[in-house]
Amino acid sequence: MSPENKIGPLNTGPPPPELRAALMPAVPVIVDAAIAAIGVREPSLRTSERALEHNLRRGLTDAVDRWFDGPREATAGDLHFGLGRAQARAGRSLEELMGFYRLAAQTMWRRLTEVGAEHGIAPEHLYRLAETGFGTVEQISTQAAEGFTEEQAHRSIASRSRRGELVRLVLSEPQPDAGALAAAATEVGVELTADLAVFAGPSDGYEPFLRAAREQLVMGPRDGRFDGLLLDPEGPARRAGLRAACERAGVQVALGPPVALAAARRSAERAAALLGLAAAGHVSGGALLDTREHASELLLSADPVLAAEVAAGALAPLSQVPGAATRENLLLTLREWLRNPRQRKAIAHTLGVHPQTVRYRMLRLRELFGEALDDADRRFELELALRVRPYADEGAGRDADGPAAR
Repeated sequence: MSPENKIGPLNTGPPPPELRAALMPAVPVIVDAAIAAIGVREPSLRTSERALEHNLRRGLTDAVDRWFDGPREATAGDLHFGLGRAQARAGRSLEELMGFYRLAAQTMWRRLTEVGAEHGIAPEHLYRLAETGFGTVEQISTQAAEGFTEEQAHRSIASRSRRGELVRLVLSEPQPDAGALAAAATEVGVELTADLAVFAGPSDGYEPFLRAAREQLVMGPRDGRFDGLLLDPEGPARRAGLRAACERAGVQVALGPPVALAAARRSAERAAALLGLAAAGHVSGGALLDTREHASELLLSADPVLAAEVAAGALAPLSQVPGAATRENLLLTLREWLRNPRQRKAIAHTLGVHPQTVRYRMLRLRELFGEALDDADRRFELELALRVRPYADEGAGRDADGPAAR
């Protein structure tokens, strides 16, 4: 190699004009070769009428041209940005598109070296062109990936909006007619079932839940929660899928009872009530709470003001006892005695006290409640009062230091 043909380190500048003049006439052949190579890998591209094949041909022609002009600044309207969006709209993967670019770059480089050899082009010029070219491929691949990501984001937002609108319609009062609901369901690619259940989750868990369960029908958040529809709620797979999504998202969700489509609002209200009890610490469980497993808690908590009145009325005799700690000990003993009548040792074991302590407390309780402890109806009232006490509405007219104080 003569000294004048030696070059320094490779750079990404444009190739010499004589190289461009020699290679540009071969660009259509090079592009055809790249398309053919991709077609072998992806049979759907063998048909020239395919929109994606057309876009790739335009994109590859542009890519070869860029090899000679050098990388350009990306813009929102860039051909490759648009190609990425078209790939997403076609429902094809980004990995597939990146594979096309890699295969096209390899094929084009192979053809360029063949053409260069035919025209006697010095290897160092081809090396410089290769460095420029592969840098260009990296740039246009990035542009295509950005277009793909943006299109997916738009489609995700639009899909989320349509799914949320379906949930809103189902939970509306009055509910739209069956035709309107069916049309809204068709838009999101689902078919409403005759029965469904509504689930509710905390508003701060909305985004994590959506990331874990993109296909769920969810609306929200509003009123501190998000709502969703579980179609075919008795199907084990559907329920298991919802539970798995909750676990992946790290979000605790309350599931309402299965109801007819027209009664969806009732299931939603039940789910919201259970979610509230969980937030207040009145119920516990795994990632998916089922209202059917917490029916008694829901019933007892349905009217907090009434709960406060029931608790205050039935437990009023304890107001004679001085000291909140003493009253609380008597309440705990009363609760266990109602569960295990006359089982002093069992009560003592549960409370972690001596049986004599239980005996003393029961004597005091008999002084306070008298015959009520031996009357079935009065015992039921006392047990009910103890059960509703956790749900009693704060400030519902009772003495804060009274027997129902928590």
